[in-house]
Amino acid sequence: MSRWPIVKLTQARQVFALMDVDEDDLPPAADDLHARYDSLRRGDAPADAVDYIAHALPRQEAVAWAARCLHDHARDCSLPIRDQLALDHAMRWIDEPSDTNRRATHTAAEAAGQRSPERLLGMAVFYSGGSIAPMNAAPVLAPPEACLRYAAGAVKASAYRSGTPDAAMAEALALAEQVAERGVQALAKP
Repeated sequence: MSRWPIVKLTQARQVFALMDVDEDDLPPAADDLHARYDSLRRGDAPADAVDYIAHALPRQEAVAWAARCLHDHARDCSLPIRDQLALDHAMRWIDEPSDTNRRATHTAAEAAGQRSPERLLGMAVFYSGGSIAPMNAAPVLAPPEACLRYAAGAVKASAYRSGTPDAAMAEALALAEQVAERGVQALAKP
């Protein structure tokens, strides 16, 4: 049985391909998914481990994980109202992942601060599935890695904003590992 049953990828190479690593820089196909993550996790660059696990998770789980991280960090600071609204919309979408809520989250994200983690989270929601074209236009699907890239960016930006980025990323990584093991149920508050 897999250590991360939620993760459908089996090789580190697949994760790095989603991270848009150049073909020449991809690890060999034999590189183990978990061994590479463990190596990044133990290294000096926790942001690399955040990127890796965000790209390993399925889109829904990655967005829910990022939202939980931002929600937890928001308790420790006072967000500008436009950022709080973007976070609120993302949390609503997580509870009810409809296209209407996805598009409303996108609108709120576009109004959020240009570099805010909440804006990045809102974009992750928007790119999580469904058409990114205007409502009455022919459907256009985003590449799956776009959602994952935004989710990772939201977690890292929130961690840096916390003032204790290494501790915040360590907490985020521990939570992501639980999500990879148990799915979004790992995010439920006791």
